[in-house]
Amino acid sequence: MTSLLLLLISSGIVVFLILSLDDSRFAQNQLTELFQNDPKVQREMTHSEAQTNSQVFAADVVEGATQLLFYPFYLLIAASLLSAGGLLTIKMNRFVPAMLFSLAGVLSLFTLLPPVLLFFASSRLFATSPALEV
Repeated sequence: MTSLLLLLISSGIVVFLILSLDDSRFAQNQLTELFQNDPKVQREMTHSEAQTNSQVFAADVVEGATQLLFYPFYLLIAASLLSAGGLLTIKMNRFVPAMLFSLAGVLSLFTLLPPVLLFFASSRLFATSPALEV
C-alpha cells in the first residue's frame, strides 16, 4: 500500500514538473544563451539570425523535453495500476499478485523506494510459506 501511495505521489510530481517546463522562462533563457554562445553560431550567423534561431531552438527543445518526460509518467501510472491489481487479487492467488508487483517494480525502477517495496512484497508472495492473512 505504501508503494502504491509513493508511486501516485511521484506521478503527481512528474506531471507538475513537466507542465511547469513550458512556462519556465529560466529554462528557455538558458537554452537561448547556450545557442547564442556557440562558437559555430557566432561565426556563421548574424546577431539577428542567431537571436531568432535561438528562440526557435529553445522552443523546440522544451517541446521535445515535454514530450519525452511524459514517458516516466506513463510508467508510474502503469506501475500504480499493476500495484492496485496486485492488492485486489492478493486473496485469490499468490502467484498473480507476486508477478504484478514484480512487473510494477520493474516499471518504476527509475524511482528509489517504490521498487524496493514492490520487490520485497513480491518475494514474500513467491516464498513457499503458508498463505498470508490479509
